[in-house]
Amino acid sequence: MASAERGNKSSVFKAISLFWKSGMKPELISSSNVWSGGLLGGLLGFSLIVVAGRIGSIIIMIAMILALIIVVFNISYTQYLAKSAEMIQNTKARLEEKRRLRIEAKEEEKKLALEEAERLANEVSSENKKSDENIELYQEGYDFDLSKNKNIKDPHEVSSEWFKKELAEEQNKTYKEPFKVNYHMPDGSWIRNDDDIESSINFEPEISIFSHDNDEANKDYSENDNPFENQVNVEKDESNDLSSPSTNTKMSDAKGFDKPSNIFDEPNDSLDSKHKIEKTDIEIVEEQGRAHWDDRSDDKSLPDYKISSGKKRQIAITDRYIPPDISLLNKEKRIEQSAKNIHRIQEIGLNLEQTLNNFGVDAKVINYTTGPTITRFELSPGPGVKVSKITNLSDDIALALAAVGVRIEAPIPGKSAIGIEVPNKETQPVLLSGIIDSKAFKENDSLLTAGIGRDIQGNEILCDLSKMPHLLIAGATGSGKSVCINSIIISLLYRSGPQDLKMIMIDPKVVELNIYNGIPHLLLPVVTNPKKAYGALNWAISEMEDRYNKFADNSVRDFTSYNMLIESKQIEAEKLPAIVIIIDELSDLMATTPKEVEDAIARLTAMARAAGIHLIIATQRPSVDVITGVIKANIPSRIAFTVASQVDSRTILDMGGAEKLLGKGDMLYYPQSASKPVRGQGAFVTDGEVERVIRYLKEYYETDYDESVQKAIDHVADKNSNSVNANGSKEEDEDELLEDALKLIVESEYASISLLQRRLSIGYPRAARLIDRLHDLGYVGPPEGSKPRTVLITTDEYLQYLENKDN
Repeated sequence: MASAERGNKSSVFKAISLFWKSGMKPELISSSNVWSGGLLGGLLGFSLIVVAGRIGSIIIMIAMILALIIVVFNISYTQYLAKSAEMIQNTKARLEEKRRLRIEAKEEEKKLALEEAERLANEVSSENKKSDENIELYQEGYDFDLSKNKNIKDPHEVSSEWFKKELAEEQNKTYKEPFKVNYHMPDGSWIRNDDDIESSINFEPEISIFSHDNDEANKDYSENDNPFENQVNVEKDESNDLSSPSTNTKMSDAKGFDKPSNIFDEPNDSLDSKHKIEKTDIEIVEEQGRAHWDDRSDDKSLPDYKISSGKKRQIAITDRYIPPDISLLNKEKRIEQSAKNIHRIQEIGLNLEQTLNNFGVDAKVINYTTGPTITRFELSPGPGVKVSKITNLSDDIALALAAVGVRIEAPIPGKSAIGIEVPNKETQPVLLSGIIDSKAFKENDSLLTAGIGRDIQGNEILCDLSKMPHLLIAGATGSGKSVCINSIIISLLYRSGPQDLKMIMIDPKVVELNIYNGIPHLLLPVVTNPKKAYGALNWAISEMEDRYNKFADNSVRDFTSYNMLIESKQIEAEKLPAIVIIIDELSDLMATTPKEVEDAIARLTAMARAAGIHLIIATQRPSVDVITGVIKANIPSRIAFTVASQVDSRTILDMGGAEKLLGKGDMLYYPQSASKPVRGQGAFVTDGEVERVIRYLKEYYETDYDESVQKAIDHVADKNSNSVNANGSKEEDEDELLEDALKLIVESEYASISLLQRRLSIGYPRAARLIDRLHDLGYVGPPEGSKPRTVLITTDEYLQYLENKDN
């Protein structure tokens, strides 16, 4: 039984294996047609063979296996295609960049080749021009200076023929002698032949026409285009065979023939009867200019012309103002960026990114702007990067870029980027003529608009004094401060006439603004005395109060509204001009009269805007004792040039940055309307340009000084000089607490520094100065160690002192 059961089990296993191999059809069993999978596998295999055939079944199975692998191992063909497309794009971009650089290099080579060709063409043209000049020199004999031929070896020839002969000898050519005639030939030769001519001609000084005895000799030559070119009419003699048919020529310079008798040495004894000299009414007039040729072109008599030796006709101040011509200023030439400079800037940008990456800062250069002096790179920091981390690397960035200095503006106003300003290797000059001739300057309606310079983008920087309303300029020596003042003044002279603008210039340094003396815009000559400078400021305060009284009487609020009433003829009064007060060096004034000047400036800056009075104050020492808090609080608009330290920069701008400027006009312009300073390059104007503009104004306009201003200033100066007491010290220099200190020591019957400190609530230095002053005046005795000083004035003497003072 057991063996039978084991045989049945083996047969069952064989049946299963057969079904596994062949399915339902045992006849399909063969070594070449073995399909695994049992019944389901056999059905699938048979179905695939019937439907798709053997090859198709194999392909379908392979596809199913690949799909299964993709699903199991998460393989994405879309990502593969995207990476492939990105690689293709990068390769294409690199090829395009190489192609662009190759094209730019070819264009640069082509440009250099064209410049070289143009230079060679100019050299050839100049050589041809010199050759033409040499030819004209001996062909146009009338232009030859006869006075230079006195030492010629040939005594019979005083002409350009000697030059022809020497030129022919130098060129190894045969020289052909010209015809020798006894009158002026067309080619400009004067030749005297003793064999043919037995007499010489002695010319009178006033003879201007050489005429032959014929009908053509008495022609009227007054209707000539040029009345100073005398005509010579020569009639050809029948006995002489001349090759040149010309009989009517012009003398190009009448002045050279004022005394032609010097050409011949023989007297006028035997004058040829065939040649007569007739004196006409036309006289030779020496003239150096061509100003009156058009007016005399139709004049038959040609009267004597006289040159005016005086000035040109000066225009009245009330006439319409004609500003100086822009040609008086040097023309600005804008230089376009070359491919070489662009490539250098791109290299700096890549170096900047690499430097930041070395310090662990993730940032990319997204844009750059090239200006006249600097290039600003705009950085976009990565996520989580602090701005302070970039600003602290300014010195490291300057070291990596090999730059003079790097200034970081974080962030750029109006942009989500950080600006890194790097100096250019080659700077472009910014001239004032380009700003004055710009569209922005011309279209500005304000009469107090001045040009300052250009910003990083190359746009014009203009300041309107009517909106500022006052301006503070500070910078070290040589930083461009005085040039900026000259640019502002010249811009105002181009903008406004004397009837619209008046100026007061205060120049303690004497030499900076003294050139402007005599222009019609000045109310008085340039003030150089610091004491008179306070008088000028005091007059400005009086003028401001007088204007406010006029405004109140006519119910207007400001200077512009008052002038509109006058223009509309609602009131009868003179139009008020705007007044600009320019102080070139404030530190000198603060050193001599600090309290008075500070009070005057503070009052003007606080109240003078509505009255049409504006201040421009400049200093080279921006310390707190010069630019005090009172002055700085009332002057919101400022310009900072290069300063020595960050402390000075904070004094001017209330922030650092000016200490990193490059000098030579590099500036930070901080107007009242801006949230941050604007960096720019100041406009440059030379001394020659200033002199040409000033000379134009002096020639066409009269000086218009106001005597009342000068009298007011002199009155203040005299008052200051006369306010000296018996001890030789000025009263206004005395401490205002001196009287109180004297009264205190008289009442206390002793004098000490601690007494004045405690009772007058002042500090030790001021109390010590008061005690020293009382000692100088003889009211207290000398110091006695730690003991109080002795009071030398009694109560009766003090009362007598008060009585005398009141009387």
